[in-house]
Amino acid sequence: MEIPEASLVSGSAVKPRSAIAPGSAIEIVALGHQQLDLTSADLPERLSEINADVIINCAAYNAVDAAEQDMAAAMALNAEAPERLAIWCRQQGAWLIHISSDYVFGNVFGNVFGNDLGSVFGNVSGNASANMLGNAPRALTESDVCEPLSLYGQSKLAGEQRLLKANPGALVLRTSWLYSRFGSNFVLTMGRLLTERPELKVVADQVGTPTWAEALARLIWQLLIWFHLKPEKSAVLSGCFHYAATGQCSWYLFTQEIAEQIAKQQCNSAPSSQAAVPLQTASPSQAALQSQATLHSPANPAPITPRCRITPVSTAEYGALLNRAQAPRPAYSALDSSALKDAMAAMPSAFRCYLPKDYPSPIWLSWQAQLALMLSGLGASSLG
Repeated sequence: MEIPEASLVSGSAVKPRSAIAPGSAIEIVALGHQQLDLTSADLPERLSEINADVIINCAAYNAVDAAEQDMAAAMALNAEAPERLAIWCRQQGAWLIHISSDYVFGNVFGNVFGNDLGSVFGNVSGNASANMLGNAPRALTESDVCEPLSLYGQSKLAGEQRLLKANPGALVLRTSWLYSRFGSNFVLTMGRLLTERPELKVVADQVGTPTWAEALARLIWQLLIWFHLKPEKSAVLSGCFHYAATGQCSWYLFTQEIAEQIAKQQCNSAPSSQAAVPLQTASPSQAALQSQATLHSPANPAPITPRCRITPVSTAEYGALLNRAQAPRPAYSALDSSALKDAMAAMPSAFRCYLPKDYPSPIWLSWQAQLALMLSGLGASSLG
């Protein structure tokens, strides 16, 4: 990726290990586990062959339930590997960015919803959103106590602690409920199931912050630019920071929003004679954001009209439906990103965002707005 010329005019291009001249390029080497096994004995030698200036560790053992039976594998990838990466980066003067999880938290505020499931689910035929989140606690900050409930969460917390002990100059980014247009994730799965099933039962007593992976990627890109141009300020972005979209919801409310936005997108893009009827009308702010987005669906996509009933259930009820053991999840893990936003305020405005002028920056948007931006680039076939 070429560094924009304008961004280098007023900034130093000196890095700890080398220099970047105006107009030069950042080479991104993306390696899967088959190309680079982070648990292998020869990891330091492989890293030296690559000789990266920055390492972004997106690797994780993220099978939350399976980790309960395979803690050794989870610890190897989630705790031991980040520590080894941190040691190599410290020795070589490279910067390490490590992605962590909201699952490092337990039930910080106790039983958020109490035992009154009526207050959790509200009047399903009415405004469930207000009932379910009206008394939600504040979003979690970096200073809140981490007491992970699952072995997966314990392995991620151990990775943070071991990494920062080995390399205090590294950056840990905790994020939550990631989804994207690629791979397997909650949004794509729900988009498919909404067209296949007459009813979906979705957990309503777990609350967090859905976050678009592209927004996280764009955030990291900005951090990389800043690191290359202002390496002397990299210490400002060391330690642990939260990054997630703004706002919070349950998995149930997230599913409702997915259904509404898919229907809205299809209603906007389908020919008038075949227009899909939305489940509910999107809010004006969401509609305005959708109209601004430059991403667009293929011409005349087949209508998607999710008609299935979305029913809220408790975590315990959902576990019974699965008929298998589940690892415990935090009841509340919405993340507060204000510390990171404040730290980035020191970034010169010319460096903050490299996006087309007509494309709204997704980084600090609400979770509903981020979802709208992603779905505006999806056609019906992407959700089938």
